[in-house]
Amino acid sequence: MLISFMVIMNGMNMNYSIIVMFHEIHSKIWFKEVLIYLGKKYKFVNADQLYENICSNGLCHITFDDGHRSFYENAYPVLYELKIPATLFVSPTVIINEKNYWFQRVRKINNTKFHQYVCERVANRFNSSINNFSVYSILKSLPIKIILELIKNFEKENRIEEEPYMNLTREQLIELNNSGLIEIGSHTNNHPILVNESDKVSELEIRDSLKMLEDMIGHNIDYFAYPNGQPGLDFGEREIRILNEIGIKLAFSTSSLKLYGKINHYMVPRIGISKGNNIYINNKIRFAKQWSLLRNISHRNTEDKERKHLKSMLLLDQ
Repeated sequence: MLISFMVIMNGMNMNYSIIVMFHEIHSKIWFKEVLIYLGKKYKFVNADQLYENICSNGLCHITFDDGHRSFYENAYPVLYELKIPATLFVSPTVIINEKNYWFQRVRKINNTKFHQYVCERVANRFNSSINNFSVYSILKSLPIKIILELIKNFEKENRIEEEPYMNLTREQLIELNNSGLIEIGSHTNNHPILVNESDKVSELEIRDSLKMLEDMIGHNIDYFAYPNGQPGLDFGEREIRILNEIGIKLAFSTSSLKLYGKINHYMVPRIGISKGNNIYINNKIRFAKQWSLLRNISHRNTEDKERKHLKSMLLLDQ
């Protein structure tokens, strides 16, 4: 009770709210320290409370993308202990087939040989050489069908065995949904970069993922997170229109901004946290917009710059 009271009182002093995004959690201790720190400054709310109070101040909503098994093993026990709600965005095809995401598979084969393999096979899609671009930048400039084919064929030709499945099982997802603490949201079916897809594929990736998740957990899905999540670079007006037509309440991006003023319900920003002590995290939240601008000129954002360049090099008939 004392903790809840402190959260509410501290939250009232903020002139903004935040949504925090995590992916993999490999330390329960670190994650618990982060939540306790955030709890001293903000009032934790679930997805529905966020939706109903999107323009309120002092709120914090916790989100996770992808559904890595570390959520079940390390994050969920801490959330349960502290009674903090969260939203988990997953791709049902990954869970049903127990097949790792394409980017997880690339981690194992991301070497000079795979880079050369990709460049040789997709060079005709660009108007100049792509050899100096990273393999992730190149792949994120392609439709998901081509990405999956490249990975599958490379693994087969080089006799590479895929790593053991590293994400949630269907049973774990259902358990999390039944906990009353975890909201399940859609992250598309195959984690494509939606702007790279045709109108048909983009809509199917969204609609099918919602239907499959709803069949799996037995109720409507109200929340969605764009794969990769950068407005313009990863999704656009087409995807916003589809989600609006479906009736999704909130769609989350990865724009590293705080919540204040008027919020577009289909472009909700989130601040990603994957490391750091309380001072680091406080500064990343406090200076969210400036932090993002600094990131744009740093080495860490080379991929976004490369992808924008590659986008300008794509041949229109591809």
